[in-house]
Amino acid sequence: MIDIVFNIVDDVLNSDIKIVTIDWEKVENLIKQMKKDGPQTFPILFDKKTGIYIEILKEIVANSINYCYWYGAHDIRPNGISSTKMYEHVEQVFNYTQNHALNFESRIDSIIELLSMNRYPLLDERKRHLWDLCEGRKAEVFANDILKNSEQSGEFLFRKMVKLFHGYASDIFLKRASLFFIQLHRKYGWYNNDDNDLMSILPVPSDYQVPKVLRHFGCIIYTPSLEEDIYESKLIPKHSLAEIQIRAATIKVCETLRKRLNWTIADIDTYLWCKKKITDIPFHCTITTDY
Repeated sequence: MIDIVFNIVDDVLNSDIKIVTIDWEKVENLIKQMKKDGPQTFPILFDKKTGIYIEILKEIVANSINYCYWYGAHDIRPNGISSTKMYEHVEQVFNYTQNHALNFESRIDSIIELLSMNRYPLLDERKRHLWDLCEGRKAEVFANDILKNSEQSGEFLFRKMVKLFHGYASDIFLKRASLFFIQLHRKYGWYNNDDNDLMSILPVPSDYQVPKVLRHFGCIIYTPSLEEDIYESKLIPKHSLAEIQIRAATIKVCETLRKRLNWTIADIDTYLWCKKKITDIPFHCTITTDY
């Protein structure tokens, strides 16, 4: 299944219509800069006082709703909502010292209340994805499977996640599924050994920020009309050629960076995502639950 994603990337980039292209000379320059800088540390929110099972469960919950925090334009974010704030909501609700009596479904209801009160976009979609975690106790069972099999096949668990939860398979590039396992790797160092090297086969989580940073470094180039649309905050439709070429080019460049630097895909994502404030150019505005 992961191989298919990379095949799709090549198909998209081989289209006769070129809306997004890759500047390989600039990619070489970025490789030199990344070699000089070295891997970066991701500022992950991680409560070491809770057990690993609870941390996995929190990551499933947060990952299920980790998408689209803007309204109308990239810099319109009501009440300062962001992925960081969303993670803070999840941490708050899963604080077992204060909320030890709540069951999983009650915690999900509390998160939905916080999302509603803080005016998150795509609220109906977020509710649906959260409620899906409760059906048949899927999230709890899956978290336990991951805990019991942390040293076994990450690729098997990856496929299982995509099949088990609604909303993952709809993304042709499987961004949130990739990010989930990258987050577990960041916390525990899992999925990066000779027998279970998921970190060398996953596509980068292709979202809003990583292509923006690659565009800043000149690695990916947009046509003038796409540039204009992005600067004017015009919506780029989901699954349009422009949108999938942006994401495909991002994955292609990041896979090249990974191979050339011999870093994990988590290292590549961390380096680029943590540089999202290096530029004030806007990202492409696509309304989607994929990222």
